[in-house]
Amino acid sequence: MRQILALRTPETVLKALAHGTRMGNEGQFTVHEAIRKALPVHETGEALWERATEAYRDALRAAARHLHTLASPPSYSVEETADLLWFWFGPTGWRTLVVDNGWSWDRAEDVLCRTAVAALY
Repeated sequence: MRQILALRTPETVLKALAHGTRMGNEGQFTVHEAIRKALPVHETGEALWERATEAYRDALRAAARHLHTLASPPSYSVEETADLLWFWFGPTGWRTLVVDNGWSWDRAEDVLCRTAVAALY
């Protein structure tokens, strides 16, 4: 996140965010899958998921706040920007493209980044 918060253009921020979240999701894929599969049967599944993703969501909120400090802020509020970053770069977005639809991690990273740039700016 230090690297991302040092970047000064929306495109470079979103490119770094796409790459960083891709690397995290790709590297932690088996952990995310285990948690996801346990949710319906685990007595505290919802709390487990929230605990597992809290720092991730916080990082995306920080990225959203940073985007709003740049010369051309997104056209959404900070909160909505954070929600959209979670939608695109959260574990569910990655899983949908890579697992459900069979995309490569590279292709998903490229498309998610371009989608975020186009939608926010």
